[in-house]
Amino acid sequence: MKKIILTIVLATLLFGCSAQQALKNLSKLEFKIDSVSDFEILEIPISGKSGVGDFSPSELLKVVPAFSSGNLPASFTLNVSVKNPNTNDGISDYLKLEIVSLPWEFYFNDKNLLQGNISEPIKFHGNDSKKIIPIKIYVNIFDIVSGGSINEILNSVLNYGGKNPSTAKISLYAKPVIGTILGNIPYDRIKIVDYKFSGK
Repeated sequence: MKKIILTIVLATLLFGCSAQQALKNLSKLEFKIDSVSDFEILEIPISGKSGVGDFSPSELLKVVPAFSSGNLPASFTLNVSVKNPNTNDGISDYLKLEIVSLPWEFYFNDKNLLQGNISEPIKFHGNDSKKIIPIKIYVNIFDIVSGGSINEILNSVLNYGGKNPSTAKISLYAKPVIGTILGNIPYDRIKIVDYKFSGK
């Protein structure tokens, strides 16, 4: 908070009231889980599948031994929507609004499964009201689905990554760091979910 106040004071001295307001808004970026895409198990795409019958015989033959071993690797892209309050303020480009770091923790059904960070800064332009941040997730299916036959497991997976994927059990905890020409503004740890935007 002290760093935010100092940044705002410096902005006022250097750029005036409009820049001051924009920098205040930097602490108001809001985050929300938007969707899941590109879901794969054993590199088999399932994003367009709605039932076990959509798997080909060769795909099922690939899944069976992995199911028996208890290791069924999966990957997908978790798309996080970021809302920018600085739209059309005329100075956001000059202030170089960007997310320079986003250390995150991935939770499924309140279980922490994975940690990571963005690989490069996410830049905003003055007219960008929202931006999607793609986060690649790698999990063992048995960490998110337990018990049941192979058909039951696959049907559960299709609920999370198939034709109409649900993100209801997914959450992220993150500590965004926003970069400006006057320095970085760190956020407190926030919880990101799919039913509302969350901010500082």
